[in-house]
Amino acid sequence: MADVVSIAGEISLLWQDEDPYHGEVILMTLDTDETMAMNTFELKGDLAARLRDVLEEGMRVRVDCRPDVQEVVSFDTGETSDEDVAVVVDVVPIDTSGA
Repeated sequence: MADVVSIAGEISLLWQDEDPYHGEVILMTLDTDETMAMNTFELKGDLAARLRDVLEEGMRVRVDCRPDVQEVVSFDTGETSDEDVAVVVDVVPIDTSGA
């Protein structure tokens, strides 16, 4: 996959919900290995459903993201602008057992 960025770290917070439009949704925050790396991620749909019972706080993972552009609307002015966002394509648990 071109332009995929990988970020590794320990899951510090997980929050799961059901969205009427996207189905399963998981919000995840990492204590990242790299200082100042992106650390909050949203998983939706099939990816969230697949990982619902797999991810746990304290688990080390690698998050693979691709860049995307999303149109956002300012609540104050009603004007639109493009914003760069990271779309999570996969989350892979990192084996720390040394085996």
